[in-house]
Amino acid sequence: MRKELVLPVTAAVSGAAGFFLRRWELASAFEADTGLPIPGMPATWALIALSAAAVLALALLCRGSHRVFPGGYDEAFSARGRTLYMAGMVAAAFLMVIAGALFLMELPQLYAEAKLQTKGTPMLGLLPKALLAVLALCSGWSLFQLGKNNYRGEGQGKYSSSLLIPAYTACMWLIVAYQARSGDPVILDYVYQLFAVIAAVLGSYFMAGFGFERAKTFRSAFFSLCAMYFILVTLADTHEPGFLALYLAFFLYFAASSAVLLYNARQPRGPRMPGKRLLKDTETEDLNREGTPDEG
Repeated sequence: MRKELVLPVTAAVSGAAGFFLRRWELASAFEADTGLPIPGMPATWALIALSAAAVLALALLCRGSHRVFPGGYDEAFSARGRTLYMAGMVAAAFLMVIAGALFLMELPQLYAEAKLQTKGTPMLGLLPKALLAVLALCSGWSLFQLGKNNYRGEGQGKYSSSLLIPAYTACMWLIVAYQARSGDPVILDYVYQLFAVIAAVLGSYFMAGFGFERAKTFRSAFFSLCAMYFILVTLADTHEPGFLALYLAFFLYFAASSAVLLYNARQPRGPRMPGKRLLKDTETEDLNREGTPDEG
């Protein structure tokens, strides 16, 4: 089974279905005057059932994806000459930069509003949003560097800071999302948004692990695909333009990366010599140890 096609398509198709169910839920499952959820509405239960089924299906389809990559990140995410992968990463990088720029543009207005509402220093409340803006801008450059590294086979993935910055961005995004929603008692208003951001944190974290000798193929693929699903679902909610760009950036990043990872995970490995070493590895070592032939 070509998991690199089946799994991203499954996440995208189920996410698209979840998007329409979420729109139906927003239109029918909340009281018009109070905004409180109406218990037992079909749209709510349908979306819960779809989400549970999608997560279970992705977990089952990812099962068996435990390939060990001796070459670390550069082997696991090798996409040499794959134009579609590079296009997805470049688009994700541009969207990340757009998100960061939009967040920066919002800061003066947010500062003015916060100054009117508080007597203290409003910058303390704006600090997470400012950090998110800076990290999003840095992530744009990081995603471009990661895409170029994998597309050209540069071999610069080990201990690369470019792997960490998207994970830091997702963590700061979670803080900002919690800060914005912590006073909302209606969990159904933002639960799918939280699921999307949490999955993005975990997906980017486990993906970065490949560059730091902590490779987890199943977890990387599973959480990346879950993030794709929940991102599409929460796009039905109302989001600021900056957050909308951030959702789309992470969606493309996970779509491109998970497809390449799953493709490389199903590639056959060379025959093993005693001691569980690959034949091609021992051949390389023999060639490296071989001296210059005598000429006389």
